Amino acid sequence: MAETTDIKLATRLNKINLNLLLVFHTLYRKRSLTLTAESLCLSQPAVSHSLKKLRLLMGDPLFIKGVDGMQPTPLARRMDSAVAKGLFYFDQAVHSNSEFSPATSKREFRVSLADYVSQQLQPKLIQHCLEHAPGLCFNLLSTRIASAEGAQQVLQAHDIDLAVVQLETLPLTSHHEYLFDDAIGCVGDAILHGESSHIPLETFLDTPQVALSHREDSPSLINERLQKLGLERRIVAKTSYINPLQEILASTNLLCVVTESAARVICRNNTLKFYSLPLDVPAFKVCLCWDERKDHDSGIHWLRKLVRELIAPAPSSGS
Repeated sequence: MAETTDIKLATRLNKINLNLLLVFHTLYRKRSLTLTAESLCLSQPAVSHSLKKLRLLMGDPLFIKGVDGMQPTPLARRMDSAVAKGLFYFDQAVHSNSEFSPATSKREFRVSLADYVSQQLQPKLIQHCLEHAPGLCFNLLSTRIASAEGAQQVLQAHDIDLAVVQLETLPLTSHHEYLFDDAIGCVGDAILHGESSHIPLETFLDTPQVALSHREDSPSLINERLQKLGLERRIVAKTSYINPLQEILASTNLLCVVTESAARVICRNNTLKFYSLPLDVPAFKVCLCWDERKDHDSGIHWLRKLVRELIAPAPSSGS
């Protein structure tokens, strides 16, 4: 039975080589014969010839020229996912066991970091690699991953090698690695809110706030806790950007709920202070997550180890 299956598979695929699939995969993304040829270092006639062969093999035009470039047919759209996965797994099978040498590698890693994590980790990462891995390049992104359940879809859709994320609960998959707990509190100007380590509930509810969230939806964790108590806070602005908060919060009575790691960035060289909340809010779990398809990638293993060594957990609130 297995031999019969192998014969049938060979008969179906013997006219399709890897180069044809690469042309299909690239053309699907570039939507241009010229750009496809440039990307694959081929001539445009060679790409056109490959497309002609694919059309004959599939009995379908696959791509039709339109005002926005070469548009895929319904069959091409159905093929794309399978072809992309096949090429990816083939590449992994060929290269997964190759030894990664940071000192000589010219690889580019795509790494997703939350805004405040990037400010802490990025200088250390670049400095380390200038000294020990000078040929590497890091493409540092700010892709939002709000839950462990949706992490793989985001990682694969954006071709991300590794991400540092904050999650409400520890993931149950083997493609995440816990780093540390990041306590949730709020930042305000100590000149106005005092030197105490916490904010009273009445002050917290009455003081206007800027809501910081790196999620696609509105900040919900604190709001859910308040709603259960029949309470509500005053939100005057919502933002996903941490950098302007120093200027926004300094010399005003505004508060902003943040993690302790984010507060380390916001409270530098100013009068801002991190306060504990008057609510029982569990800490975020800061984790590494990576593309499950790259489990055997020695480069990813090296990068995970390096990030673990370089990233600093939030200081305890008593420090």
